Amino acid sequence: MTRSYPDFLKRLKAIGLHDAIEMRALKKYVSLRSLYEGPDMATSVIAARKDVYRWLVKRGRSVNEVARLFDRAPNGVWKMTRGKT
Repeated sequence: MTRSYPDFLKRLKAIGLHDAIEMRALKKYVSLRSLYEGPDMATSVIAARKDVYRWLVKRGRSVNEVARLFDRAPNGVWKMTRGKT
């Protein structure tokens, strides 16, 4: 799997989610680029990803769709979208 930020932006614009996801990320003080390819262990990036991933799942996207959209492993997305145990 090859990750590409420009391709990610094209996918978001094609499905009409670019502005909504960018606004959600900015509310957590994270840029769209950081959300996509930022450091995995940064607390702000983790919080923003959880927020965006959960929002997408609540809007009817499957975990696999979210993982493909962000070029991530489905297991990692699933862990971020599940509730506290």
